[in-house]
Amino acid sequence: MTNIIIENLVKIAFALLMTLIGVLGTWLTIQMEKTTKLGNVQAAVKSTINMAQLTAQELQQTVVDGLKHANADNKLTKDEIAKLGEALIAKTLDKLDAPTTELLNGVGVDISALITGAGEAWIQKIKGI
Repeated sequence: MTNIIIENLVKIAFALLMTLIGVLGTWLTIQMEKTTKLGNVQAAVKSTINMAQLTAQELQQTVVDGLKHANADNKLTKDEIAKLGEALIAKTLDKLDAPTTELLNGVGVDISALITGAGEAWIQKIKGI
């Protein structure tokens, strides 16, 4: 009789141990997925920033100087600045691949704000501010 009780206790302990191992494995998998997703989000943000800065540079080389020279004071008007901001966002979004855009949208990143901020930071940098 004692052997049967001990055998049942061992089976119960083994079942509990297997359950705990399963739960621990699931928890570790979830943690690894979160870490991977965070790494992917960081890479997507970095890629978007690089693309926005590249686009700002392209606009500077192809559009901005011509607009400035067309104005008497050699400066951009507020309307021109607004249109350049819209062009920056549109052209950068065109360059981004769908998975990057979907990932950033999925985690709630305001892509337009990210692009605008990256473009403004690039402008500040070239102005030496």
